[in-house]
Amino acid sequence: MKIIAIVGFGFCGKLAFANIVKSLNKKDKILIFDKAQGDFKSAAFSPFSPHYILNVPVANMSAFSDDAVYEESFEIFLKNNYSEIWKSSGKFGFVARQIYGEYLEEIVQKAQENAKKNGVNFEFVNQEVMAISDEFLITTKNNIQFQATEVLLATSFKQVQLPFEIESKKFIKALWNEDALEFHQKILTNETICLIGSGLTTVDVIVGLKKKNFSGKIIIISRRGNLPKKHLIKSSEKSSYFIDAEDAKKGVLFLCLKIRNFLKSNSQFDLRNIINSIRSTTDKLWHNLDEKNKKLFFRLMPYWNIFRHRAPISSIELIEEMIAAGQIEIVEGGVKKCQKLGDKISVQTKFAEFEVDYLVNCLGFEFNARKYPLLNQMIELGLLQQDFMMVRSNNDKVHLLGGLNIGRDFECTAVPDLRVNVEMVIRDVVGSS
Repeated sequence: MKIIAIVGFGFCGKLAFANIVKSLNKKDKILIFDKAQGDFKSAAFSPFSPHYILNVPVANMSAFSDDAVYEESFEIFLKNNYSEIWKSSGKFGFVARQIYGEYLEEIVQKAQENAKKNGVNFEFVNQEVMAISDEFLITTKNNIQFQATEVLLATSFKQVQLPFEIESKKFIKALWNEDALEFHQKILTNETICLIGSGLTTVDVIVGLKKKNFSGKIIIISRRGNLPKKHLIKSSEKSSYFIDAEDAKKGVLFLCLKIRNFLKSNSQFDLRNIINSIRSTTDKLWHNLDEKNKKLFFRLMPYWNIFRHRAPISSIELIEEMIAAGQIEIVEGGVKKCQKLGDKISVQTKFAEFEVDYLVNCLGFEFNARKYPLLNQMIELGLLQQDFMMVRSNNDKVHLLGGLNIGRDFECTAVPDLRVNVEMVIRDVVGSS
């Protein structure tokens, strides 16, 4: 009998479960481990605020890549459950993250029904996994043990933590944790709020505040002072495939030079067009870079992310209006010192110092595998191998899902990439039953 353990029940864990139950043998069993419970599973799609919207259009957000399961697509879910929103957004619109969370929960519910109907045995364990032995004995935080024969690691990324601590409820150090729920849902009016980081998380927070009629001041502290670019209204195909695998073999500097020369000669395009044109082949380009050039590109990732991980046009235009009106100020550089001053928080950078009502961590993902206790334990045991971005499996019975494969595949954090990765892994796992 095969006992498949899914460790983590965010987006990839849910998709893994839904895909497994479609073809797993009745004699086998699925164990699902996740420390979160209730509404706080899949934090990126939890009901923190109805004003946080997806940064990928509806048409690209189906949980499955196969047209045969179109009836389970996000488009159909919207038509059936939010017809008015569907009419206003259409397939190229952007809708609330919490609606997508409901869509995922519906998929899980259907998967459970299918599992019971088909006699597939499964068990949910609402506990954090602390250790996995080389014989796949799984130990939870409460020191309860479960035996598995195969492990699917679907643990989610966590935020980079700020290098200081402030004893204040107004210091939001982990934005997507349950502890931050009050900040997300509170009606803030004329406060001064400092956001550290300027990526998509910052866009979410600003749009959420403005939708609640926030009229105060927002200070963004960012090392480079760059916000994400907005989606193109329409993308030209004329720039398609002018970069290929052979170009990647020549290195990152060659690629940058080729792109720059193309853009100089084709002013109607910008880097977003280039990224769109290579979207389906990014993994092949990545695989053709040697280790030296992968590390070099990793240093350039903040610039790539600005153009690659874009925000809805309406969100960026709203932020641009707030900047023009003086409601948003962007301060370049890092934070040198923070301290609590009564009911305020003092924030000091290299060139500025100011007092704020709230200090919010909006930094991105933590890519140091040693910061994740379970991954660290599995590295020490030899089940995983640390690479320069995250980890790789050292055992053919340990499978990494989604973003954990960033060192191998690079482009594996958006839904269109994640669903393909999950489906490929599940075919291998179930096919070997």
